[in-house]
Amino acid sequence: MSLIVAITGSKWLCVMLGVCTSTWTPSGSIPSHTGGGISEVFQWSQLEFDYPSERDRQQDIASGIFEPGHPTPIDVDVYYGPREELNKVFITIPRAQKGIPVTLGTITKKYSTDGNPIIKPYPSWKWQRNPHRCQRDRIVSVYRIQIDECGRLWVLDTGRIEDDQICLAQILAFDLQTDTLLYRYEIPSSQLEDRSILVTPIVDVRDDKCKDTFVYVADCQTFSIIVYNPRLGVSWKATDKTMYPYPNFGTYDIQGNSFDLMDGVLGMALSPYKPGSDRKLFYHAMSSGTENFVYTSDIRNHTRFYSDPESSPEIFSVYKGTRPSQSAAEAIDKDGIAYFGLMHETTLNCWNTATEYGPENIDTISYNPKTLQFISGIKVITNPLLGYQELWFISNRFQKVATDTLSTYEINFRIQTARVDDVLKGTKCKTWSSSNYYPSTTVQGSYGLYKPRGSSKSLPLRVNNQNGDSLVFVN
Repeated sequence: MSLIVAITGSKWLCVMLGVCTSTWTPSGSIPSHTGGGISEVFQWSQLEFDYPSERDRQQDIASGIFEPGHPTPIDVDVYYGPREELNKVFITIPRAQKGIPVTLGTITKKYSTDGNPIIKPYPSWKWQRNPHRCQRDRIVSVYRIQIDECGRLWVLDTGRIEDDQICLAQILAFDLQTDTLLYRYEIPSSQLEDRSILVTPIVDVRDDKCKDTFVYVADCQTFSIIVYNPRLGVSWKATDKTMYPYPNFGTYDIQGNSFDLMDGVLGMALSPYKPGSDRKLFYHAMSSGTENFVYTSDIRNHTRFYSDPESSPEIFSVYKGTRPSQSAAEAIDKDGIAYFGLMHETTLNCWNTATEYGPENIDTISYNPKTLQFISGIKVITNPLLGYQELWFISNRFQKVATDTLSTYEINFRIQTARVDDVLKGTKCKTWSSSNYYPSTTVQGSYGLYKPRGSSKSLPLRVNNQNGDSLVFVN
């Protein structure tokens, strides 16, 4: 059985991927290195959901609310709680096409009869049913999420179903110990356009009490970044030419499948936090080959953009070097090492942000044309029990979705993980130590140290794979 998907324009593709392209200058090739230690935690031929009963599932199928084979996952994030039963692996499935009953969920320990892990809607079915009604407690369509070091889940809800803006776009934050809502902010329509697709949230925690927080939001179709200040309940928009796609990176070629996609800014990540110092927000268009950055002190200054989102081109910087093909999401560890996938190469890569961007400093962690097809979401998580960092990422073979060649008789979606120290062994990213450049013992930002509230003890994350083996991510 093959998946039938109706795709209307590149806008739909951008929404599904939350990825933007980049431009390549043939200044050299990226060295090949195969890193070890990568483990496959979950895999699906098609997504399945935790319905109250089989009757409820069949009713949704009959009414078209759920069309098996249609849902495509985009992002993953992991929460280590103070008690093992609070540990969660989150997954996002945007409603970019029909038949998506759940857009944000957690992966349960249950499996379908054909071996697919079952996904439970978060925080409940109630939040995700009847999205067209735009109820106050709603989650309509989510591409990416982020869990910060304060134990908060930040949800970027586009409010779109397929190509239609159904509800106001919003930013939500949940307390993951209690699953209660902490923040709800509807983004003003004046900061959006009809073609806006909000694909990536990056959370910047700037104090050890979790009060001074900012959220940076990528809009891959208006080529802009929205900055949200939860404490003041306000947001503003910044736009620059560095957020645009590059035409010569508009065609994707992955394992024999080719499709066109012109997406702007999508991948974003923060440099590690150093008290009293500025941070860099790294970003790139998915359909490009360049990497860019802006100091957060500049983009957090709302007076720059209050009257004109394009008022400050001088604060946005672009590296001279480039990468060979498109890249979607990116993540940065506490030592300033960036991680990302390359589309055409089907590789997982690293780059030390203390060096210049380009093939001379980008290294290949792993090459796998089977399991590394289209890495759409990636995170660096600190294991709070032992303190080491883990790399988690999801690949979804999106080129098969875009070309209508996805088969549910094959494994299509994978969540994989590894210890950061293991994947960096033998790479130039590890050789270029940046421990003196970025501190590793203070409060970290976006993907840094997680500090659970109410308890200093956290238990290992335990999951079961398709073979029934219990995997405990501790050492």
